[in-house]
Amino acid sequence: MDYRIGQVNTDAIKALRYEVLWPHLENEAACTIQPDNEITTFHIAAILQENVIGVSTLIVDVNEKFKTKNQYRLRAMATSPKVRGAGVGAALINEIKSELKRKKVELLWCDARLTATGFYEKLGFKVKGKVYEVPNIGPHKLMFIEL
Repeated sequence: MDYRIGQVNTDAIKALRYEVLWPHLENEAACTIQPDNEITTFHIAAILQENVIGVSTLIVDVNEKFKTKNQYRLRAMATSPKVRGAGVGAALINEIKSELKRKKVELLWCDARLTATGFYEKLGFKVKGKVYEVPNIGPHKLMFIEL
């Protein structure tokens, strides 16, 4: 599969967010989060023949459960069901790690859906704390990786 990975604007990722992450919202336009357009936020996507097949959003967000000062938070990561298992998610994480290292970021953390924790663990993420519930979405675990 010949896809490319790169930074995109918020509009490019809304359709996949709606399809995979937030189908309970009213439409694609509602699939935004407050930090989407912050100057320090960036979005990385996998694109196959001009179709977005994987998305991720990276936000400066310091979680006080970690002592590390230079942190980013991974949010709204999803891959199209049509390409799951083909390495797209891992390629996104590798690009994210490279970009954050260039920015001198020391820690990446996320609220991972319980169904995705195995994926993150295979890529070196660790769990911190217990399972918790995110309203309308389901059980999650706090996960992190030192860069």
